[in-house]
Amino acid sequence: MTTDPIVCLHGITSSRTTWGGLVLAAKPLGTDPHCLTLLGHGPVGERRRADGYCLEAFVADVMAQINRLGLQRFQLVGHSLGAHVASMIAERFPQRVSRLVLEELPVPARSRADSGPVYHRWSGALIKVGALSGYRRFDPVMVSRVLDQLGRPRPQWWRDLGRITMPVLMIAGGTDSYLDQTRFALVAAELPDVRLVEIDGGHRVHITRQEEFLAEVVPFLLGPTQD
Repeated sequence: MTTDPIVCLHGITSSRTTWGGLVLAAKPLGTDPHCLTLLGHGPVGERRRADGYCLEAFVADVMAQINRLGLQRFQLVGHSLGAHVASMIAERFPQRVSRLVLEELPVPARSRADSGPVYHRWSGALIKVGALSGYRRFDPVMVSRVLDQLGRPRPQWWRDLGRITMPVLMIAGGTDSYLDQTRFALVAAELPDVRLVEIDGGHRVHITRQEEFLAEVVPFLLGPTQD
């Protein structure tokens, strides 16, 4: 059975190597996922930067990488920041995304009256402080700018969710995650073809509960391609 190529987007402060388990599981089935590196990540001399690190710049950079690979239609897998970028790509280019996996998606507020993606607002501050020591692997400025954007209301993102009409698999990490798990159902309610699965492994389910993660994701990605 032929499936569309798989493109994987890692989370903030992570790297493309985080998808090793998915790559090993997919290759024997005839698929070799493309694991991309997001803006602001990688060794100092190799990382790509952007002024302000706006989320739209992440989308443009990922799409440029995908276009250089010659992929016209593809499946997207994203974790954390990568999941949010993947959701934006699916909103903007729904005709090119055949299936979408969103693992631990940071769900922004709809308005100032709405809550943000995390249980506690100090979670972002802790991540920013911790990021200072990781400057050899990623740009700490990028971490701060991205968290600030995800912490603000993004009403247009919510309005554009209706453009995501392809099959979607959402993976929630359960109570050990610092993301507010109640917000995933709010997103799922806006999507016409979605399955929401909780795997109690915290924020990095694909690492901490790899077998359960792959048991959900691999059949989803290698099922019949949607036209």
